[in-house]
Amino acid sequence: MEALPGIEHRLIFAASDDDSATVEFAGRHGQERYRIAAPTTIGVEPRSILAAAPSHTHPIGAHVHQTPDVVDPGTPFTVADYQRLAMTAVADIDRDSRLPILQGGTGLYLRALLDGWNLGDAPPNPELRAALEQRLELDGVEALDAELRRIDPAAADRAQRNPRRMIRALEIHAVTGRPPSVARESDPPPWSTTIIGLDVPLAELDQRIGARVAQMIDAGWVDEVARIRREFPAADLQRLGHGYPQLAAHLDGRLSLSEARDSTTRQVRQYARRQLTWFRADRRVQWLPADLDMIIERLRVGIMTAEAS
Repeated sequence: MEALPGIEHRLIFAASDDDSATVEFAGRHGQERYRIAAPTTIGVEPRSILAAAPSHTHPIGAHVHQTPDVVDPGTPFTVADYQRLAMTAVADIDRDSRLPILQGGTGLYLRALLDGWNLGDAPPNPELRAALEQRLELDGVEALDAELRRIDPAAADRAQRNPRRMIRALEIHAVTGRPPSVARESDPPPWSTTIIGLDVPLAELDQRIGARVAQMIDAGWVDEVARIRREFPAADLQRLGHGYPQLAAHLDGRLSLSEARDSTTRQVRQYARRQLTWFRADRRVQWLPADLDMIIERLRVGIMTAEAS
């Protein structure tokens, strides 16, 4: 990965999609905030509800630079695409002598960016991917997990039985002939990082998730799903993220709206727990209560330490 000259420090808000702390810090310190959304909420052009894009006119004046909404729902969007766009965005922000702040999202995508994974040696192979998807449908997740674990136990642990990640790992092995964890050998960018995780009690996290799902439905999520199905009939709703298949089932009359809402809430809560497991294993993450003043002070100290080194 090509180094970005002059970039010395990055602030990463890991394991949280809480906008308030990042925007508040950016506003207090005059920095541009670079927001990385989860892969389930990134890169799909017509989606405005699930991407939950914050306003560029936040009351404290923080400017927001985002990556959501860059491809249409019918176009595949991979971790390699994400890595490329994120590196470009970070470079753009740095040229303005501002401090990028990465917030929220999925550990796999953040690790690919921060650790500089080599993702360019195995471009997607549609025919092979279709065959693997058919195997997944016929033989189930267990079969793909067993095969990947035989080839590369580290890659299997990283995939966490996620079908999309297992298929991509097997695809990399088939194309390169190497275990995915070897093919993805890292070339980390020369960044000093402060990584903050918001330590929210699970009961509160569950309540927030439920409230957020309800809020998105009230904001027009059902209409958004209907529009995507109308304008992009071939779009893979499963790939677009949590809630899309459930709301499509509601539109088809297979689920009531309350059933679709409850199913989505359960799925997101399960996903949040998997994300916590992922980030808890990363020793770089500093876990703090969701106390804005405490977080800002820790970040201030991190910046001063990096500048002094």
